[in-house]
Amino acid sequence: MSEAKPLMTLPAPVAFALERLNTAGFEAYLVGGCVRDACLGKTPTDFDITTQATPDEMKQVLEGEKLLEAGIKHGTLTLVKGGRHIEITTYRQDSAYSDSRHPDKVAFTRSLKEDVLRRDFTINALAWHPKTGLIDYAGGMDDLENRLIRAVGDAGARMREDSLRVLRALRFAAKLGFEIDPGTLSAMMAEGEGLQGVSAERVAEEMNQTLLAPSAINALRVYPRVLFLALPELAPMLHTPQRTRFHAWDLWEHTLRTMAETENDLALRWSALLHDSGKPQTATHDPDGTSHFKGHQAVSAALSEKIMRRLKQPRALGEAVYTLVKYHDERIGPDNLKRWLNRLGPETGLKLLKLQYADTIAHAPRVAAEAHKITRLYEEAQALINSGSCLFLRDLAINGRDLMDMGYPEGPRIGQTLSHLLDQVLSGNLKNDRAELLAAAKALMQA
Repeated sequence: MSEAKPLMTLPAPVAFALERLNTAGFEAYLVGGCVRDACLGKTPTDFDITTQATPDEMKQVLEGEKLLEAGIKHGTLTLVKGGRHIEITTYRQDSAYSDSRHPDKVAFTRSLKEDVLRRDFTINALAWHPKTGLIDYAGGMDDLENRLIRAVGDAGARMREDSLRVLRALRFAAKLGFEIDPGTLSAMMAEGEGLQGVSAERVAEEMNQTLLAPSAINALRVYPRVLFLALPELAPMLHTPQRTRFHAWDLWEHTLRTMAETENDLALRWSALLHDSGKPQTATHDPDGTSHFKGHQAVSAALSEKIMRRLKQPRALGEAVYTLVKYHDERIGPDNLKRWLNRLGPETGLKLLKLQYADTIAHAPRVAAEAHKITRLYEEAQALINSGSCLFLRDLAINGRDLMDMGYPEGPRIGQTLSHLLDQVLSGNLKNDRAELLAAAKALMQA
């Protein structure tokens, strides 16, 4: 046990919970991510407490406070106080994990050491109390110093207990920029099949956090096969050559470089990851070794749809990724920019330009040098959107009532005429001017 030191400043509700439990005679410590982050010099945002008190004892100690009992079967109550949700969990000893995700039963213990030694990784097994200081039974401080993600105890047992830990290790590597301990990595790969029994939603949550993490690109570069345990469809991308004058890297490196050029947006990160996923299936090679990937856009889009559905991602996210992957190679220029914004909508249209920029930068230098053209297109698209330029039927200076007042009968012809007029505006053949549009509509009616 180390000497007490001011590792972090506790928010009042957290200090309140610790004090209440201690005053009632129960040990209680901050544990997990908040301690890890504080040791790394970061300001924690979420605070978890582990304690000797059983859930029933917690209820007595915190009588009168708002408590949520959703996790009570696992020994967890959530204190809602001061705008915070503070999870308080009884010291536990887990039993077997028949479903590779949850313990068959939860046995409480009065020992902090027994509790922390059942946790996933050493850097998450640190405990701290403002009076007693830092407690490290698993060697987490050494691993923090060495920037290492290592399983607590028997790595294979930890992975078999909860298969999601395979992806959690990848997430922490992506979040912290740490390496994964070789023994832990071997256990992850050996036990990775257990992910098949984990709910799609939990896998998706880990993947989403990984893709948005600060060191995601490096983690996927160093540990691609961990990712492939969750996304086996992408395994053929590794080391797939791209022997063309347009590319300078193999397919996986190109994909990572594309991701590196996207902003921290989930649809963009997923679409960058998947935009060329169909290339291995469509690859052909000339006698001189030149590569071709004809039709890879459609195959990639189909793969992205399959993956997003399997992971039960939100529908809007899945649709956005599918659209971006499908159209990532389409030519967009000043002459058809309005049409693409009309086709995809402003938000998706702008994201497609961002993806195309990232994809272009990740090509050979001679191609990357053209990326500034996409930047200009993006700026032009923003100007069109911000200025209220006519992009949709609702933007036309006339509407269906105007056509009926002119003599058009009710029916499909009104919609057809408005669509034709919008098409002419988007093409630049007509201005979005009321008088000019009415004149054109009148000519169409008389034709």
